[in-house]
Amino acid sequence: MDVVAVTHRGRERGHNEDTVSVAGFQSGVVEGQPVRFTVDSVRPVTCLVADGLGGHAEGGRASRVAAATIGDAAPLFHDSAAVVKAVRAANDAVYEEMAHHRAWTGMGSAIVVLVVAGDRMICVNVGDSRCFLLRDGHLVQLSTDDSPAPEAGQATIATVVTQTLGGRSDRGEVEPHVHESEVRPGDRFLLCSDGLTDELAPEHIEELAREADPVAAVEGLLRATLDAGAHDNVSIVLATVGVEDR
Repeated sequence: MDVVAVTHRGRERGHNEDTVSVAGFQSGVVEGQPVRFTVDSVRPVTCLVADGLGGHAEGGRASRVAAATIGDAAPLFHDSAAVVKAVRAANDAVYEEMAHHRAWTGMGSAIVVLVVAGDRMICVNVGDSRCFLLRDGHLVQLSTDDSPAPEAGQATIATVVTQTLGGRSDRGEVEPHVHESEVRPGDRFLLCSDGLTDELAPEHIEELAREADPVAAVEGLLRATLDAGAHDNVSIVLATVGVEDR
């Protein structure tokens, strides 16, 4: 798999509360610079985006704790039950972390996890970070948003999230959303925080994600988001499944 990842604080936020992880490595040390990974492993390949809750205490800490907990369990991700178990463990870890300091009460994070194991993929998410599949030039959302459905005649309120890891003063459980399907050579998966999808229309994301060069695709997505205002942190992971040589 060819994976390109980037994270950026955006135009308005003072710091970045997102965490990106590819095969156990957390990127984002160099703000706004895409990092490219070539992952060739017999073990499952795991990518994730954790979006710390803006406006809450220590959102960045929550996203890092969640990413680290899931990353530690990643070698065991041979089925969806193992991924769901790790996401629930990440929720517990966020609550355990906030118990260390009263000022951290309420910290939380959205999470979206992609696992590619052989010819199968697993997507697990909690919150409103998303996973898309680009296949044959068409972009399809695989994750399920934890946000209230709009009433008739109303637009979706993007800032309202009904389920996160942590995010409450009292410990709560989570019910992760799961999607499983086959993987085909050439498939491209896009993981992102809502900093991308709140700024760009789906058809614009699809157009930019089609760029043959994955680094150029990620750079184009980030540039378009910044040009649109980038009111939130934005994180992007673009994972392309290789085509076998014959």
